Parts: sequence; C-alpha cells; structure tokens
Amino acid sequence: MKSDDALKAIAASGGLIGVEAAPHTTLTPTHPKHSIESVMEHFEYIANLVGIDHVTFGPDTLFGDHVGLHHAYASHLSIGSTQQGPTFEEVPYVKGLENPAECFPNIIRWLVSHDYDREDIRKVAGGNAMRVLKAVWVR
Repeated sequence: MKSDDALKAIAASGGLIGVEAAPHTTLTPTHPKHSIESVMEHFEYIANLVGIDHVTFGPDTLFGDHVGLHHAYASHLSIGSTQQGPTFEEVPYVKGLENPAECFPNIIRWLVSHDYDREDIRKVAGGNAMRVLKAVWVR
C-alpha cells in the first residue's frame, strides 16, 4: 500500500516492510475479494521488489468485529477523501486470516505450499523483525 520508491527506500536503509491483512486493505485486481491469497500477492510483490530480507507480516487482525471497529474509526476521522480507490465487496474478515490465532499458522502453511524454504520462512515469520529490532534498539 506504498509506492515502489517508498518500499525501495525502506529496504535500502535496512528497514522492514510489514504486510498487513486488515479487511479491505490488501486487495488486488486478481483477488478483489479479500483473502489470504490477496495478502500473499502483496507479500510476493514486495519480496520480489526489495528482497525477502526486508519483508514480514503484521496481519492486524482481531477477534470479533474487526470491520465494525474500522467503521467506528472511519466515522470519527476525516480521511475519506484520501482513501479513494477502487470499489470492493465488503467482507466481515479476511478469508484464511480470520483472527490472530489463525493468521500465522495459515501464513506458514501458505508459504510451505508455495515452496518457500525453511530459511525464508524463518526470516518472514519473525527473523527479519528480530534483526531490525536488534539493530535499532539501544541497550
């Protein structure tokens, strides 16, 4: 959900891009109904653009009415004009990433089923985040 230039700048600085999965965010023309497939399409795009060392996941899912919470926030913020884009079918949750308990197991299953190796899975499932945190936290 950022420009290629922004993604490249983050990677060039050693940073990390977290792919989120809150309903109605990471949609694609190929996957216009929000599912794990649309989220993973974003992941693969970013990994191919900047390298697997600069991408991770921050699914941003909740138990309960996640979309209702987003509607409540939106009703109190004046960001509507900046959030214009293609129309989409509203869904109550991201299929395959319904809640925090299912997100990472399903992401890992997806990566395994798409032939990602153990090292790359380790990186995107927390290793990259640990590398960045160790680099920026002052002890």
